[in-house]
Amino acid sequence: MRKTDYFILILALTICPCITTFAQTPDAKTEKELLKIQDEWAAARVNRDVPYLEKLYAKEFRITNIGGSSVTRQQDIDNFASGDLRPESVVDEEIKVAVYGNTAVVTGIENVKGTYKGNRGEFSIRFTNVFVRRDKRWQLVVHHGTQIPKK
Repeated sequence: MRKTDYFILILALTICPCITTFAQTPDAKTEKELLKIQDEWAAARVNRDVPYLEKLYAKEFRITNIGGSSVTRQQDIDNFASGDLRPESVVDEEIKVAVYGNTAVVTGIENVKGTYKGNRGEFSIRFTNVFVRRDKRWQLVVHHGTQIPKK
């Protein structure tokens, strides 16, 4: 297991047991800020806005995608920069925000349409995003998505 994998595991083990006990109701300003980031991130992926992704993603950013694979920050950015990943739309719903000091967890459902390496797809995922507040801004450190089966 790599050092970053240990970090993600420790982060998950630390945050998950505390969710019901220590979660702070986010103030309206913080919740609005995180919801805005979610919207901006969706737009950045559709528009392949690499500079936005580079600013949003923490150095240790990791994705666990719907296939169970782990993707690094650079691999994700490269997928957008190369055009391999081309979402036509990314629409979030059922979003919930919880704040734990300088850490925030945003959950919801993401509806995605687009292509990956020329293969067309449309699906919904239930996601968990973990943000940390550094240098007076929120950075995304972990994104985990699980595909929701079509009914």
